[in-house]
Amino acid sequence: MRFILVLALAASAVRAGTLNVQIDDPGLRRKTTLVYIEAVPGKFSPPAKAAVMNQVHNTYSPRVLPVIAGQKVEFQSSDPELHNVFARQSKTTLFNQAVLPHKMFERTFDKPGIVHLSCNVHKEMSADILVLQNPYFAQGDGSGNFTIANVPAGKYTVRIFGEQLSDEQREKTYSVTVSGSAAPLKLAMK
Repeated sequence: MRFILVLALAASAVRAGTLNVQIDDPGLRRKTTLVYIEAVPGKFSPPAKAAVMNQVHNTYSPRVLPVIAGQKVEFQSSDPELHNVFARQSKTTLFNQAVLPHKMFERTFDKPGIVHLSCNVHKEMSADILVLQNPYFAQGDGSGNFTIANVPAGKYTVRIFGEQLSDEQREKTYSVTVSGSAAPLKLAMK
């Protein structure tokens, strides 16, 4: 299987640029819900407002939730029945907490990485929280276009994420330089 990921850089200033990502392969485009820069020098404060992970009609909503390390996540249940949130990161159980109907609780995620969520009551419920080191990410709209604005000039590693991507696709990295150059960079993944 072969797919193409096209990265185009357009600088809005010498010190910051916009990273435009276009995923041309239809199969990869359908599976990719998030594009992010893996690490950026510096320390980034998480948003004061909690991100929300809801349980609606026996599903997690959203299925993929990006947050910044140190950010709170509010877990809600809009369902009339009991659920729980079983959260694991790197094979470590973070918590397993019941959520009563129409109630909520909060947790803070400090360690970057993927936190997988499930529900012991309803086995079909599954979602992921991506705890990111920095705020340079973009969620897709299904068109294969992603835009990350105000990226500091520099060399970075870009990754893609989606719950339907294979481990190989999630682990693939793309090197990119954000600068005043507007030349497109084409990357292939085999």
